[in-house]
Amino acid sequence: MKKLAAIIALALTPFLACTQATSADVYPSKDIKLIIPFAPGGATDVVFRVISETAEKNLGKPIVPMNMGGAGGSKGSTYVKNSKADGYTLLGGHEFIMTTRYGGMVPFGLEAFEPVCLLSLTPLTLNAGIHTPFKNIDDLIKHAKENPAKTVLTMSPASVGYVMLKEISSKNGLDVDKDFRTVVINGVGPQTKAVLGGHADVYCGDLPSDYEYVKDGRLRILGIAHNERLAMAPEIPTLKEKGTDLQLAVSRAIFVPKGTPKDVIEKIAEAYKKACTDPAVVKKIEDMGSIIKYLGPAETADYFAKQDEVYRHALTSK
Repeated sequence: MKKLAAIIALALTPFLACTQATSADVYPSKDIKLIIPFAPGGATDVVFRVISETAEKNLGKPIVPMNMGGAGGSKGSTYVKNSKADGYTLLGGHEFIMTTRYGGMVPFGLEAFEPVCLLSLTPLTLNAGIHTPFKNIDDLIKHAKENPAKTVLTMSPASVGYVMLKEISSKNGLDVDKDFRTVVINGVGPQTKAVLGGHADVYCGDLPSDYEYVKDGRLRILGIAHNERLAMAPEIPTLKEKGTDLQLAVSRAIFVPKGTPKDVIEKIAEAYKKACTDPAVVKKIEDMGSIIKYLGPAETADYFAKQDEVYRHALTSK
């Protein structure tokens, strides 16, 4: 019997070795879907496509971008949340995961996903029309305090722009909903047009979208919500330099459904890490006015946990 048992054990050894292999040993074995929950052609779409094009070479299987716009990003995030947690469906996410949750569009937020890695930052900017007297944030704050509810801000409800304006107001002893007059316009593009046309005074944008208007004299950037000046526009001060210590950005990151194996997450993260150190990728992203900022799974979780606190406070407190 002992001899028979030994023979059976020997015969089963290859099978046991195979079944004990980790999920990452065979991952990926097919194409990977990257859900980008916005329309094609925008900055978010382009950033994810540029970096993923190189990351897929490191993984050895195609990463196929799929645009799934709608409901402020929540259509795509819901699809990924409900997908199998096997590493074959990725979410190209950013702060919209918080705005859709705290704005009441979906009943879930960051806890529905596993963070894989942070890829890039596009710092937000505080912008004013040239028809205004504002040359910097100090001018704006002084004017708002002396002329309550006279300055016209344009924003989308429960958006990154609203969060930025609320944080700036709070840090300077103002109430964005009382000390300014707000005009709701959905979308940064239409908001820009409203300010360029003199129909609104101030809004929040970003350098890639706004800098051309600054260069041709149609718009002023009062400050950048970053801890240092950007190489693309070194002449524009940070908000921090003017006493408003605020860092807010569109932080583009990869997420997967909750429960995805850790070894698979690590493999995806490593592929994107290599892509983020590729000089050609770095140049493309920087030329767009964004910053490569790679963080691994644990660091990405910490980063978004801190952002979540800011967004939760701004969008749920009265």
